[in-house]
Amino acid sequence: MDKISDDQVIEKFVKHCIRQRRSENTIEIYTNVVKFFRRFLNSKRRHLVDVDGMENKDLLEAFMDHLRDNGVRSFSRYNVCFSALNHLYSYLEYDGVIKQNIVLTVRKMNLKSYKKGAAPSKRKIIDVEKMSRFLNSIINLEDKTICTVLVKTGFRLDELASIEVNEISFGDNSITLKDGKFYKRTNLKAYFDEETERLLKRWLARRKMIAKPGESALFLAESGCQLMAPGIAYHITKWAAQFGIHDKSSERIEDRFTAHNFRHCFTTYLRQAGMTREYIGELRGDKPKEVFDIYYHIDHRDLRKSYLSSMPKFNVY
Repeated sequence: MDKISDDQVIEKFVKHCIRQRRSENTIEIYTNVVKFFRRFLNSKRRHLVDVDGMENKDLLEAFMDHLRDNGVRSFSRYNVCFSALNHLYSYLEYDGVIKQNIVLTVRKMNLKSYKKGAAPSKRKIIDVEKMSRFLNSIINLEDKTICTVLVKTGFRLDELASIEVNEISFGDNSITLKDGKFYKRTNLKAYFDEETERLLKRWLARRKMIAKPGESALFLAESGCQLMAPGIAYHITKWAAQFGIHDKSSERIEDRFTAHNFRHCFTTYLRQAGMTREYIGELRGDKPKEVFDIYYHIDHRDLRKSYLSSMPKFNVY
């Protein structure tokens, strides 16, 4: 096969991720890592397809040093980078562009000792009282609604960004996501309670005044068009930093509060209220992990009732 350019590699890789139904957020992260790696290789007058076979392992090892020199210290950050590169080179090997993907071998040899020496990191969880104060510290109605919906539903960032107005039902206070769009999600239906209902209705009344004709997205940018995941992430961390729970300059995951922290809080609150793991997994949209989960069918009437009795109130105003 003729050698292909870096731009062609990235274009093919993105299309592959889309075919696999990877989330928009995952594709963005993977693409950014690959582009960062490409710039590193280009500085050495090498290209993405040159990382082929163990005779080229020095390129990956040098990249690890490059990450460290650029301030990457946590194992989780290294892991994200190498997960993205492994996905890229697994695809290139499958497509016949390279002969051997060596990413996992190099990662195992060089990162194992780093992981053993690193303290395990946990995402920040704030209690119900502090979450209440945080939500009420957000002045902007749309941003307050976004954060409330996240903590009340456990949605991932890309799932939230995709919500359209017609996917909201005030009959049973639920949101049903589009089928076939999310690689990680099984159950597409999430519920919300009365205080979330009040916020959503207030936001929908405001939304009518700023939405561009024909725009169906629930959350909007200043232009009146859909507010994409990166924009939502920016707004969340802005308010979290202002409240004092997010330090963007820190490499430590426990010092940051992002959209995904709401999903951890959602899970924690429900578990603390006594909800079963099966019900929590269903609400989170987790894929079945055991044979029992595949054959066990949850009654959504019971699920909704359990959710409403377990989800705490934050007295959002």
